[in-house]
Amino acid sequence: MGTNYYVASNLCECCDRYDTQYHIGKSSGGWAFSFHGYRPERLVSWQAWKEFLKDKVIMDEYGERIDYDWFVQYIESEKSPGFIRNDGRRNLQHNDEGRKPDKFGYTWFNPEYDWDDPEGYAFCSREFS
Repeated sequence: MGTNYYVASNLCECCDRYDTQYHIGKSSGGWAFSFHGYRPERLVSWQAWKEFLKDKVIMDEYGERIDYDWFVQYIESEKSPGFIRNDGRRNLQHNDEGRKPDKFGYTWFNPEYDWDDPEGYAFCSREFS
């Protein structure tokens, strides 16, 4: 199970309906956060996203507003690539797993669309959910 996070625009204060401006990325159990990257907007690293999000409304896919400070702490702690979980395992990182061939020898990592930022977070410019 995972949760997608978005930058909201045109937020209605009465009913909390909003338009999705950007898909930030996805949090999944046992995995480091996977970011959606936007090269034209220079949203190509966690540091760029962190700066960009400072004055934005963050929403999860369930319509809940997400506090900026909580989100940053969450990404930089339990959703970081190097985080070791209670079971003693390190978070999996999306692009690392995508570079490994499956049983048919296929890898889905494509450097045209996929990259890692300097802190080791996985980015993809293709749409995903």
